[in-house]
Amino acid sequence: MYPTGRVVRGGVTDRWLGDYPNLFGDMSAVSGNTAMVRDADFTGDFLKRHQDKLLFGSDCSCRDGHGAGYDNPVAPRMAGKCVARETLTVLKRSAPPAVFEKIAWGNAHTLLTIERAA
Repeated sequence: MYPTGRVVRGGVTDRWLGDYPNLFGDMSAVSGNTAMVRDADFTGDFLKRHQDKLLFGSDCSCRDGHGAGYDNPVAPRMAGKCVARETLTVLKRSAPPAVFEKIAWGNAHTLLTIERAA
């Protein structure tokens, strides 16, 4: 169900994030993780290019932060793994610290106009 192999440049997600100021991308779930692990070179550039428009959210259903109870027949490579933990690991590896902070926390707080705690 998920694409495999290197990412072909000029895809619709990349174009739309660049063209539409009110469009944001959600990096949660297996789909976000799968998109990032397909092509490390593309991922790093994509994260930098759209760093102000990407948000991390987790819909991981594991019970312990290590994959207990998680079983997704569409993505067997994630069986027994915490999707949130795996995705945050890829984000940390692929983005500079300031970009990681924006995606993991800052952009959602800005978009939702939540004030930062002192």
